[in-house]
Amino acid sequence: MGYHAGMTKMETIAKISAELAHLDEDGLQDVAGYIESLQIAAMPLRQLSERELGLLAQSKADFAAGRTLTLEEVKSRLDEKFGQIDDAIPAA
Repeated sequence: MGYHAGMTKMETIAKISAELAHLDEDGLQDVAGYIESLQIAAMPLRQLSERELGLLAQSKADFAAGRTLTLEEVKSRLDEKFGQIDDAIPAA
């Protein structure tokens, strides 16, 4: 049973519903994930705030000027920051 482009919306829904009964749990979860991704893709995008637009502009300027970090530099800075946070938490 193949999909026919000339099917109505109700025919398509009926076909999908009939086929769902034959799927295992993983297949059903795949279908649910696919449907969710379609819903997310159809959501309208919100307008960026002035702050967000400013941050994007700053990022573009940083990249253009070569002000970037390697992955190792980012990891090192995060490790340092998390270490500071750990040091600030009193031991139990």
